[in-house]
Amino acid sequence: MELPRLQPLYDTYKDQGFNVVVVDGKRQTDLAKKFIEKHGLTYTALENGEDEAEIVKSLFKVQGYPTSFLIDREGRVMYSHLGFEAGDEEKIAKEIESLL
Repeated sequence: MELPRLQPLYDTYKDQGFNVVVVDGKRQTDLAKKFIEKHGLTYTALENGEDEAEIVKSLFKVQGYPTSFLIDREGRVMYSHLGFEAGDEEKIAKEIESLL
């Protein structure tokens, strides 16, 4: 479960300009709200749009979940990750540090 594991990364790097934005690709608003509250997530959570407003697959070409991107200040995707396993936090932390 990657979302709770992103919270410590957000807490560590947010004062250096790092932000986390998650997009619920399944549009399960009530379930997502309960999950966010249960896990005390404080970063930004958005809901994927539909049709022309759909961004997850159309803009980022997401083929599976979870998919994560590290995007630099210029809006360029610098790293992407498909899946999330225990220990991936350390790899992502190093990638974040390389961008800050």
